[in-house]
Amino acid sequence: MPTLFQGIQGFAGASGVGVVCLIGLFLTLSVFADNLPRVATLLLVSSSWSAVATLPVLVVAYVIGLLAIALVDRSPPLTSSVTKALEQSAVAARYGQLVQEAEILSGSVVAFVLLGAAALLNTIAFPGWTRTLVFTGALCGAIAGSAWKMSRMKHAAAAVLTEVAGSAAEHGPSGRAGDP
Repeated sequence: MPTLFQGIQGFAGASGVGVVCLIGLFLTLSVFADNLPRVATLLLVSSSWSAVATLPVLVVAYVIGLLAIALVDRSPPLTSSVTKALEQSAVAARYGQLVQEAEILSGSVVAFVLLGAAALLNTIAFPGWTRTLVFTGALCGAIAGSAWKMSRMKHAAAAVLTEVAGSAAEHGPSGRAGDP
């Protein structure tokens, strides 16, 4: 069972991924709707708009973050025996942390792909910045690739912990099969 701190971390991680995805979408749309940055500036300057829209934007960011995580993160669900073994094991907290980090990294793949696409599309709107924007797009692509690789590594480490917990539950505290 996740702790309150892990729950807050999960919400913050998914919300952070969602905010970065929203920024990538905004930057992409601003290429085609050149008045969008001006309208956004007018809205953001208004104190009443920020008071009313903060919570809905955070909720939308959280949902988009969860969708981004689910889009990339395809880890198999745990069996009930492994779940029970993890609950009784000291490695459960570390397992939860690894899975949470892997999920956030998976979602950030989508976020950085969106930012990279936005940078490349902005070469149309800002032709004088082509080199910088192409470099930024390539860098975002490299970061997305690195995040995906790190996510897979975290999932692999979590899988090792499930094997350890399952083995410990199967063999008992003495390490011999059949011991309680």
